[in-house]
Amino acid sequence: MKRKSILCVFFIVLLVSPAPILAETLEDMNETRNKRQAQVLLPLASYAGMTVAAPLFAALVTAYGIYAVTKYAIKKAKSNSDSHSCANNRGWCRKTCFSHEYIDWTNNAVCGSFNCCRPGKRG
Repeated sequence: MKRKSILCVFFIVLLVSPAPILAETLEDMNETRNKRQAQVLLPLASYAGMTVAAPLFAALVTAYGIYAVTKYAIKKAKSNSDSHSCANNRGWCRKTCFSHEYIDWTNNAVCGSFNCCRPGKRG
C-alpha cells in the first residue's frame, strides 16, 4: 500500500509541476500575439471614422475582418458611379444615365457593371 501511495504522489507531482511552466509559456505566446495584432491593425486605425470607396472597403474587410472594420467605424461610400471617366474623357461611369445623356455601348467595357454615360442625345 505504501508503494502505491508513493507512486501516486510521484505521478501527481509529475503532472502538476509543468503547470506553472506551461502557464508562463502561454502568457508569453499571448503577449506576442497581442503585439502582432496591434502591428497588423495599425494601418486600419488610419481609416478610423472615415467613409471609404467600395473597393477599399471590400479590401479592408478581406484583410482585417468585418468586426475590426466596424470597430473602427469605417463605412462604405454610397455612390451611383465608380468615379472614373470613359470614352476618352467624354463620358462618365454611372449606374443610370441622366436624361441628357445616352449609354455608349462601345466604351462600356471600362465601366464594369456601370454604364458609360455620354452627354447629348444619340440619334
